[in-house]
Amino acid sequence: MWFAVKLAARLVIITTLAAVGATGCASLDGWQRKAIFQHTSSERFAHIAAPDAAETYDLPLANGDKVHAWYLRAGADDAPTMLFLHGARRNLNGSASRITHLQSLGFNVLAIDYRGFGRSTPILPSEASATEDTRRAFEELKRREPDPAKRFVYGYSLGGALAIALAAREDGIAGVVIESTFTSIPDLVRETKWGWLPFVRLLVTQDFDSLGRIARVNEPLLVLHGTADGVVPHAMADRLYAAAVGVPAEYKRVVKIEGANHRGVIGIGGERYDRAVRAFAAQASRAAAASLSASTAVVH
Repeated sequence: MWFAVKLAARLVIITTLAAVGATGCASLDGWQRKAIFQHTSSERFAHIAAPDAAETYDLPLANGDKVHAWYLRAGADDAPTMLFLHGARRNLNGSASRITHLQSLGFNVLAIDYRGFGRSTPILPSEASATEDTRRAFEELKRREPDPAKRFVYGYSLGGALAIALAAREDGIAGVVIESTFTSIPDLVRETKWGWLPFVRLLVTQDFDSLGRIARVNEPLLVLHGTADGVVPHAMADRLYAAAVGVPAEYKRVVKIEGANHRGVIGIGGERYDRAVRAFAAQASRAAAASLSASTAVVH
């Protein structure tokens, strides 16, 4: 929860300065974006190479910026495709082990660096810019995988918040997986010793309101979290699950990995993690295919 503590402290300082006549608004917004994203350039994790079989390329944006992407194929021709959205601090290279693990589970994997990370256009990222980047990635996902019943979105930590925002807006997704994801930035701040202060919530400029958005998600949902997560309390996984009121109970699940910290769900979870992801994807694909078939039958 280190960035929530730093964010809360900064909010208290800025408010104190404002009380004596300093505005601090632009400084506060910029600092929050730095604290939340902890964005990393291409030099960070450069010692970790892209997987040999990865296609590496850029996705252009309308304003001329670029979003760097990796695409890895699974062995089977009919494999489903997963859009992977990484968390803060680590770029694609720093997330390579997660990406290749998903590939090993039988998924083609499309993964991106948000602008400000890795080889994408160097900017100070924001919730708005990262959201735009994920939408561009979703267009690429649709190009790569024409079958909606085989399209999945997986978000880790901050990437989970972006996955929820994407699924709340877009159709044509078979299922959504979120790992170690928070309900909102203000909720994280409330977990600190300054969280009781009434003005703290009003000063947050990057909400990432996953709890509010997840009610608009209708796709099957898998929520993964470690019980020893010291960054995002695992109770937030339960709150996200409960708030996903648009997902039928039989198509949503919470899996808690005992003893796993914020980054340890895959490693500590081991075979239990693998089984959960595979079983979820298989069930979600069947449901999406049946829904598409029923829709086609109605049209005809």
